[in-house]
Amino acid sequence: CKTNPRSEASTSWGVIVSRHSGGLTIFIAIKVTHILFVIAWMSCLFVLPRVILHWRKTCHSGQESEAFKSLSIGLFRFGSLMAILAISFGIWLWKAFGFNGAWLHYKMAFIFLLIIYHLISGKLLLNIIKNKPFKNNVALRLFNESSLLIVIPIIYFVVSKNA
Repeated sequence: CKTNPRSEASTSWGVIVSRHSGGLTIFIAIKVTHILFVIAWMSCLFVLPRVILHWRKTCHSGQESEAFKSLSIGLFRFGSLMAILAISFGIWLWKAFGFNGAWLHYKMAFIFLLIIYHLISGKLLLNIIKNKPFKNNVALRLFNESSLLIVIPIIYFVVSKNA
């Protein structure tokens, strides 16, 4: 029994996904879900250090800082959940649909750096909750901007994987 080439869609990774079995629909749904969780996680990574910085400022000025504390803890928890979901759906895409290539290995290395960045953000949050000594404002601002230096290569590797 020959397969009709028009009834299948070939991905650029050499994986054949059958349109009739709904495989392409499942692939797209998983990919869109992965991207949404990544966007949510990145939002938290970009905002959390800035919120921690403002929390630090309010603590030192004697102003009410409970709102910043709640926001920081909530952001970290939400970001952690989004990270777990983004990574899970990414692994699903990788294993179920056969993603491979050098670009993926480079991307994974930078994702590992993002996970470390997320954990360091959590450590900063824990330190401020425990009233431990805190980094100065400049170091925290540099830390806040450094996440972008990790995300840019990831975007480059994903966009240029077929080039």
